[in-house]
Amino acid sequence: MSGLVAFGRTENEGDKLTRATDPVLILIFRGTHQVLSAEKRLKGGGVPLRLIPVPRRLTSDCGLAIRIPFDQLGRAREILSGARLLPMSAYLPREGGEYAPVSF
Repeated sequence: MSGLVAFGRTENEGDKLTRATDPVLILIFRGTHQVLSAEKRLKGGGVPLRLIPVPRRLTSDCGLAIRIPFDQLGRAREILSGARLLPMSAYLPREGGEYAPVSF
């Protein structure tokens, strides 16, 4: 997955947020209530995640998004589909501050 940017924790740096080698997926929802409901479902299903501000390049609305490891896409889709909480869009961060849309 050349050109993708990943953010996460590295083993040597504890809780410090740093660039990592694993790609991530950013999930955008319709509103804060839906984000918080999705967070609860994903955490309950064991999907590691982090709430983040929605990147300005993706939407001008202020709000929250969910960042998950890309390898958790299938599990997240299964959990959120069952809860009828599918995101309105999903993106892979790319180098240079760009984002590639992903089918969720």
